[in-house]
Amino acid sequence: MFESAGKKYGIDPALLAAIAMHETGNGTSKAVKNKNNVGGMMGKNGLMTFGSIEEGIDKMASNLKRLYFDQGLTTIPQIQKKYAPVGASNDPTGLNNNWVSGVTRFYQSLGG
Repeated sequence: MFESAGKKYGIDPALLAAIAMHETGNGTSKAVKNKNNVGGMMGKNGLMTFGSIEEGIDKMASNLKRLYFDQGLTTIPQIQKKYAPVGASNDPTGLNNNWVSGVTRFYQSLGG
């Protein structure tokens, strides 16, 4: 599914998977289990809900294409500053401080 979404939106599938792995605690978070939200995507009322994992992956990839890649934000550190900014109000425990290193570690483990 990551390969399909990556091809559709022109994003490295390993990067999509790495972000999803980091955002979901390697697939263990309630967001992915209960809401099919692989990217930790937030809406007006908190975590967004998707009808399937495939839809969640597609929406994450579409979001990255439109709001990041199309705006020149293509590296993990560039994406982090907008996707998971340090000091964000929805990150009271400071987990965003680990976003670059976590996503990078997963990306490298996937051959990226």
